[in-house]
Amino acid sequence: MNADDPEQVDGATNGRPSSSSIGDVFLQRLGQLKRVAAGMGLGPADAEDVLQDVWIEARRQAEVGRNPDDAARWLIRVTVNRCLLEFRRRRRFQKAAAALQRRQLAEAAQAAQSPVDASIALEEAVAVRHALQDLDESLLCPLVLRYFCGLDATQVGEILQLPASTVRSRLRDARMILAKRLIERGLEP
Repeated sequence: MNADDPEQVDGATNGRPSSSSIGDVFLQRLGQLKRVAAGMGLGPADAEDVLQDVWIEARRQAEVGRNPDDAARWLIRVTVNRCLLEFRRRRRFQKAAAALQRRQLAEAAQAAQSPVDASIALEEAVAVRHALQDLDESLLCPLVLRYFCGLDATQVGEILQLPASTVRSRLRDARMILAKRLIERGLEP
């Protein structure tokens, strides 16, 4: 029996929604689910990631007999929950990045030898912090892991589930953006 063939699955489930029906409902409601993710404040790439998670969960729940309306409500609930999970993950990352930046600011101030040096170091650190805050998460994560945590591109790739070549290109893009922003602020990178 082919689980992807709706006719075979319908016959095997005695009238209950088939295992492909939740997938059908997902595809029918995909536009609505995208609007939910966008309405929750996610950008297109993050919304796509969330909807992939929803699709995977829908495939796991394919055995549960739901009528199309119940399935649609369930899909929307899962989409909202995944969006909230994404926001919590971002907040944790931002808190960790902010704590790391504060620690580096303190270290820079301690390392300075005179009040003038301390002032300059603090000003530079604040400019770098602001430039980092403006970076897209896809560039910020590899940058923090590489330069703040001392991991190499392969280790960063393992953590972020990316090829090392992608990590290196994102690091290059992030450095270019940071350099441009620091030059705009009057600092030499």
